[in-house]
Amino acid sequence: MPDETEILAALFAASLGLTEGSSPQGSAAAREDLWHGFLSRLAAATQAESALLRLGGPGRPVTGWQVGADWDGPAEAVVERMRSGRVYSQIDLPGAGPSGPPLRALRWRLGREARVLLALRRRGEDFRAVDGLQLSNLIPYLGVVLGGWRQLEEERARALLDGQIAAALGGGWILFAPSGQVSAMAEGLEARLQALAGLGLRADGRLSLPEEAAQALRLALAAVAQQPGTVRQVVLSTEPRVELRLGLQTVGGELQLTGRLRHALSARALPPDRLARAFGLSRSEARLAACLCDGLSLAEAAQVLGWTLETARSTSKQIYARMEVSGQPGVLRRMLESGVWLD
Repeated sequence: MPDETEILAALFAASLGLTEGSSPQGSAAAREDLWHGFLSRLAAATQAESALLRLGGPGRPVTGWQVGADWDGPAEAVVERMRSGRVYSQIDLPGAGPSGPPLRALRWRLGREARVLLALRRRGEDFRAVDGLQLSNLIPYLGVVLGGWRQLEEERARALLDGQIAAALGGGWILFAPSGQVSAMAEGLEARLQALAGLGLRADGRLSLPEEAAQALRLALAAVAQQPGTVRQVVLSTEPRVELRLGLQTVGGELQLTGRLRHALSARALPPDRLARAFGLSRSEARLAACLCDGLSLAEAAQVLGWTLETARSTSKQIYARMEVSGQPGVLRRMLESGVWLD
């Protein structure tokens, strides 16, 4: 049976999203499992049939976890009337009737409006005094733990949004060890580089690059490591273009060899319907506009699209009129300056 130390350890691990040997950037599913693990330990220690943890408040979506037999816990109207920091039984819940299955419930205030409900339920005999004490012992930690968890979740959400925008604009980052091995990289970047330019990770953890690019990266890593303040630019691929700006940067409290990466964008990879809506074009016009944005001449675009050169010329004039530009450079500028790249 889990003791108080194990329960507290599980609570703190869940709030940080940490499993043994993992980082706080683990998957959402893994972090969910940690909360279930905390509740399972608490239920086992108190011999509860069900255990739940619920966060909510006025105008806020309800977040929660539950283990054991299905149970929604006390109604929100009841929870609103509970005092913060008090452990309730089934007979002294606000508005409770004379009978009901044995339960213990604790409400905690989080910030100005959010509230936390931690509740246990069982069938048969009532909970023991020591079971209620298990909840009472958590009171000094709940505010700190759940406040920290909520802040981490907000930071994760912001980081995810930043990463999505950077990816849509062709950006990313890579952390290197002095040996040239990749120690970390932006989420999804490896798959993007592999699909775009065939650049993956080798079995030894280094980037799989053409020999010329690999040599340039080795020299840049050595120069930056030996001369703090130095920045080196490395072309990892020429077609499509993938460039890396390498320098030293403090990451996680340590100076790290950090590469800021940008790869070429392809307008033809965007959904034509999105381009059409953004610029008031027909679908055919959007397809040609994408080719022009990618640097193809009218003759090259006509060949790619299976059109005659005359059709491409007449369609391009319609595009220029609709986009209010005078030629292909204007199309390129309008598209690159727009938000059409962002999902």
